[in-house]
Amino acid sequence: MAQKKTFVRKQVFINRHLQGRYMLTFFIPMAVMLVFWILTIYFASQSIITTTMSIVERDINDRVAIHLQDVRDPGVDIYKAMVADIQNYVDEFARRDQYKKAIISSLLWIFGTGIFLVIIQIVLLTIFFSHRLAGPIYRFEKACHSLIAGNYTEEIFLRKHDEMKNLASLINSMVAKTRTRFCALRDARSDEEKSRVLDTLKL
Repeated sequence: MAQKKTFVRKQVFINRHLQGRYMLTFFIPMAVMLVFWILTIYFASQSIITTTMSIVERDINDRVAIHLQDVRDPGVDIYKAMVADIQNYVDEFARRDQYKKAIISSLLWIFGTGIFLVIIQIVLLTIFFSHRLAGPIYRFEKACHSLIAGNYTEEIFLRKHDEMKNLASLINSMVAKTRTRFCALRDARSDEEKSRVLDTLKL
């Protein structure tokens, strides 16, 4: 038995105008999102670095002040003790859980806000595009049900910014042409006229 051939679409751009418009409409928000993420990562890293440096600078200045207070002529031993104290502080600071939690909290807040804004943007885009497609699809389904019920008088009217207007116009032309043929069959006065109408159909 011969294997049934499956349809393979070879042409990528079927409707260049429609596909190009949608590609551009999706590309712009995606580019905005990409720029937003880059800026978010940049400012997050800058915020963490600035906060860390300010904390370290403040604590080191406090330790230096403690070691040098009330000392008019500090000796080598005092400076050695101060350097050792600062080194110990830096080692402790790198292992401090409170500092790590502060960084994680800052990152979660920044990226959480970014993700929330991205989700809002995606939802709005989805609603916008689905609304422009769902309306015409609903009208096509309603027109098909009317044709199945034998009603050949209904036309499809779409809104100004709806998609698939070419398909709506084509369906309206098909319904009008079918209505004309049925009227011709109904009003035919002889079998010859009916045969002439039927000869234009492929049944």
